[in-house]
Amino acid sequence: MRYEEMYGILEKEFQNSFVEELVPGIVHNFANPLNGIMGRSKLLQRKLVDFIKRADLEKDASWEENNRKLVRDVDSISREADRLSVLLQTVMGKFCAVGDRTVQKVNLSELLENEMRFFDFYLDFKHTVKKTVQFDKELPDVKGTPADYSLALSTLIRYAAAAMKECPSRELIIATQYDGEQVCVKMESRGEGVSAYLKKLLPSDVKGDLLSLETMGEVEDVLLCAFSLLRKWEATIDIKTGDALSTVNILVPVYKGTHQSGD
Repeated sequence: MRYEEMYGILEKEFQNSFVEELVPGIVHNFANPLNGIMGRSKLLQRKLVDFIKRADLEKDASWEENNRKLVRDVDSISREADRLSVLLQTVMGKFCAVGDRTVQKVNLSELLENEMRFFDFYLDFKHTVKKTVQFDKELPDVKGTPADYSLALSTLIRYAAAAMKECPSRELIIATQYDGEQVCVKMESRGEGVSAYLKKLLPSDVKGDLLSLETMGEVEDVLLCAFSLLRKWEATIDIKTGDALSTVNILVPVYKGTHQSGD
């Protein structure tokens, strides 16, 4: 399987989720700030009309309180507009990443931070999965394309969430850190499904190209492509499984020149 085929499989998976999962989530998430802006705008309009009518009348005890209410309404509109702006930036950030296949320096903390915000558009994930993120803000860059990292990492997140769908406690922990030589992305999830999938895909004694492994079905094929895209950029993948916890450590060499050994 060539790189273009792997990329195409993951891109198709992302596109397939769009109509049934993402569009309802995008509409739902955008509706909250928009409704707030529209409601407060109409209320503010009525208050301003009343304010103008009373402008030439003698001030009474309610004058100061009415002014404070107007200020609060403007503040509320401003906050909702900021929320809407963040949502728009999140959507644009995801689509730009998926479409950017130029080799460059990539900050995995920044990329994953946007990925996790974007996952709030998947309503089931937003409302039923407990998310804990610990992103190193000083993380050095790695080499690769935003498209490869975005598609691969989001695939791992989606299937981690899907595998623990029937679990009473759905929890996902994602962290990034720098160990002095490599950037580490750590994903922990609760649920038996993820452990079973990953054991089939990446036994501890397997060496070399992941694509030489026998595929185990559609889910495993997709995950295999995700791991392979990461391996394309010299990532080392370490998986630990337990009765209720699966941990995936992805170690990627630092982009040459961004950090020197011993810094």
